[in-house]
Amino acid sequence: MREHTATFIGHNECLDVSQEQVRAEIIKLIEKGVYIFMSGGMGRFDRLCAGVVYELKKKYPHIRNILVIPYLSFNVYNKEIFDEIIYPYGFEKYYFKSAIPARNKYLVNNSTYAICYVKFTWGGAAQTYKYAKQQDINIIDVV
Repeated sequence: MREHTATFIGHNECLDVSQEQVRAEIIKLIEKGVYIFMSGGMGRFDRLCAGVVYELKKKYPHIRNILVIPYLSFNVYNKEIFDEIIYPYGFEKYYFKSAIPARNKYLVNNSTYAICYVKFTWGGAAQTYKYAKQQDINIIDVV
């Protein structure tokens, strides 16, 4: 299933990326056979991407919009746009702050593609982007 899965990596602030850019990249992936799109649900880029996947379900009803949460008390926005919300097995062992990087690694480790908006070398998005490059998944930059 991993070969049919994509995730999103990006900063909270993403004012210079458009829905159209993200939509074009998601459609290219759908045409390659990707049908599972996993989001971490934190920040504007994640919300932008999950929203685009939700809208594309009208044209591509077979695609899945999945939210992966780092801890059970995670504040889920727009629950109704997701087909599934996953709390990965074993995550109860993580403390609050360590759960987010663990979730980010989970997203990368379970994807073949990552649509990315990473402009800075600091923060969680940059660390996840670096990890994704080390794991040799297919990076699609929208910066």
